[in-house]
Amino acid sequence: MTAWLQTRKTRWLGLFAAGFVLTIPGLCLAAAAISQGYKTTSDNVAKGALLSLVADNSTEVEPANTSNATKLVGVAADKPLVELSGNSSSNTRVVVGGTTEVLVSDINGNVQAGDKITVSPVSGIGMKAVGSAEVVGSAQADFSAITTLNRSVTTSDGQQKTIKVGLLPVAVNVTYYSASMSQGTISSFVPPFLQSLANTVAGRQVSPVRVLIGATTLLLGFVAVMIILYTSIRNGLISIGRNPLAQKALRRGLIDIIFAAMGLLLITAAIVYATLVL
Repeated sequence: MTAWLQTRKTRWLGLFAAGFVLTIPGLCLAAAAISQGYKTTSDNVAKGALLSLVADNSTEVEPANTSNATKLVGVAADKPLVELSGNSSSNTRVVVGGTTEVLVSDINGNVQAGDKITVSPVSGIGMKAVGSAEVVGSAQADFSAITTLNRSVTTSDGQQKTIKVGLLPVAVNVTYYSASMSQGTISSFVPPFLQSLANTVAGRQVSPVRVLIGATTLLLGFVAVMIILYTSIRNGLISIGRNPLAQKALRRGLIDIIFAAMGLLLITAAIVYATLVL
């Protein structure tokens, strides 16, 4: 009876350790919204609004539209987790990296997860990018999955239009999106969320080749750790069943293997980071 209880105790210890080790990379890769302080004289800057610089090298922003798309800088923040600027004179915070909610419309059609979001003719509101354009990032959910409101708006060319607008989670990475380059090349094999995550980690646009190499390396590291843990736990349980008196020695050996697995994961993460950044 005692040996049976000891075996169950060791089994739960091993499963808990395996779960903890395999959870570490997910926690490390979680990207927080990063904001920077800017000044603005606009009265209609709402949470999630797309913002552009008033002028090049300026510290003042205004709602973005097709006329100032080339100066796109980020998204109006609500409560970002990290703030790059502690300037108290700045009266708006702009998310420049990470994932945040963005005001998006259906002007260019229904948005799906992975679609690039660009500015629209309506100031402050984004839309799906259907061609080459300056984009604020990639959608992380389908437009149909969020709550939307019907809005009657006046576009920059003076036309009245009824659109649907909602707050859509977007992985912010302001860059120029080339539709022709993204079709029929290796980038078409890279999932949009993976590309956005790599860009956020590196703080710049990462080559799709590097993203694929990093993802493959990380996957191989996971597989190696899972094999090591599974084999060690299985052999340990079998050994305890044959010789219950060896439980302490086997437990110490299992702890050593868990630390070795954690070290392997850290080395793998370092290699992936170097692949994306260097």
